[in-house]
Amino acid sequence: MNARQIVIILTSVLLSATDVVGQEIHPFVKGGLTIGLFDGFAASKEDVGHMGFNFGGGVQIPLSKNNKTFLEPSLNLISKGNVYEPEKAGGRVIFDLFFVETQVDLVFRGRMGSHWVFVVGTGLYGAYGIGGKATSTNGVTWYRGIPVGESPSMYDDVVGANRWDVGWRFVTIGVDYHHFMFRLEYELGFLEQFNKTFYYNSSEKYLGRNASYSLNLGYRF
Repeated sequence: MNARQIVIILTSVLLSATDVVGQEIHPFVKGGLTIGLFDGFAASKEDVGHMGFNFGGGVQIPLSKNNKTFLEPSLNLISKGNVYEPEKAGGRVIFDLFFVETQVDLVFRGRMGSHWVFVVGTGLYGAYGIGGKATSTNGVTWYRGIPVGESPSMYDDVVGANRWDVGWRFVTIGVDYHHFMFRLEYELGFLEQFNKTFYYNSSEKYLGRNASYSLNLGYRF
């Protein structure tokens, strides 16, 4: 099964969720800040992370009679990538990536009082890249074979980023207060971010995987 098929399956789960019979389904919206990284890059001293955003919506489907276990499929727009500060360059190299992403979480909710609910979950995601560029600041024009001063697309032959991204939503943790949702989320991709060989050096491959942290605020209807 390839990445495209996985994304289609996850999207189908989201679109069919409202057809579940006999369940009280709650739609929700969410959004917030996302910090992106290319997990697996060896040049950790250069890596400072990418500040982005995410927003979207989904549905909360009860899986148990006591309303403690839920399935939460959602569809989101999310900004990922990474930012580097090359040694002695005096500037930054910015890799921007924008994805349409389907997320499917299995969530447990436990009450902490009359109004507060503790939430923890995990799941899978599938995403397709819809845009992104490699740019730079303060005169950095080349970075490991990429002419970032020209702002090439992340998906052209020069940069060679992978449009498909599939991975594990390692943890979703947070609290709910009445209808408001507060979430901290961490995702890690299964696929190499780049399919170009210029990220090789003599000892390691610099192909990386997408990783991201999101701090979100949501509202459940």
